[in-house]
Amino acid sequence: MKIIKQLPTGNRDSMKSLTYELESIIYSTVKESYPASWKQEEITRSLFSGMKTLFQGKTIHTPGDTIKTGWRLYQRKNVSDDIFGEIAIVIQVTYHDGQMVRGVVFHDVAEKDGGKNSFSSLHKNNFRRLLSLSHHSQILLYDYDTITGMAFPSTAESIIGNQPHNWNSWIPYTHAVTVPANLALSLDIKTTGLYKVSLPLSYQISYRYLYGLDLDYSVPALETAAGIKTVKGNPRFLICVAVSHGGAEPTMDFDVNTKMYSSFE
Repeated sequence: MKIIKQLPTGNRDSMKSLTYELESIIYSTVKESYPASWKQEEITRSLFSGMKTLFQGKTIHTPGDTIKTGWRLYQRKNVSDDIFGEIAIVIQVTYHDGQMVRGVVFHDVAEKDGGKNSFSSLHKNNFRRLLSLSHHSQILLYDYDTITGMAFPSTAESIIGNQPHNWNSWIPYTHAVTVPANLALSLDIKTTGLYKVSLPLSYQISYRYLYGLDLDYSVPALETAAGIKTVKGNPRFLICVAVSHGGAEPTMDFDVNTKMYSSFE
């Protein structure tokens, strides 16, 4: 049974409303994949496909601003041992004053082990590889159980969770969180203990990446994500997101090695 409850959203095109819809996609994609389809590659593909459908063509209203996005999704045609991060998200942001930046964040990804509180597929060497190129690399964790006890954003409205009658006992939760790779490496654990330093994926996308925050802007990182530079390897999934602040249409001019990547919806 679906247990996510929606907070009052006011404007249905607000970031708050969008976060609720994004959490609903995360719930249906991650939670309901267990146990029959509990493979992170399948979850990732389905999750970002749902995100594209949600965001595509939508104008998001924020205090004093509007945001539009355009999405393109790619996957490696041939998977070999040269995987460098499971997911690279390339974000191109055009701000309301006309300035434009393009950055990338790499993600290692793991699904929680069945019936345990561990992520056995996480490996410290993967963290080190990502951090050698991208200092803002993240670990994306999927959990079939509800994730609570996060390093939660300062405003309770940022994420959707349980909403009992007594607001003081409101407990936020999700099923997908991100953890900075350098922090995960320092903690040296592969368990749900990582949740104490995590943020919801929905928050990270809506309130960080769409504003150009927590990204790396070096040419080598961007070219590795796009499959143009192959020395270190390349990600399994490439997500390209054009973001426009202020009402203009997003500019979709990404360079992608189409010999390496094929698009998917």
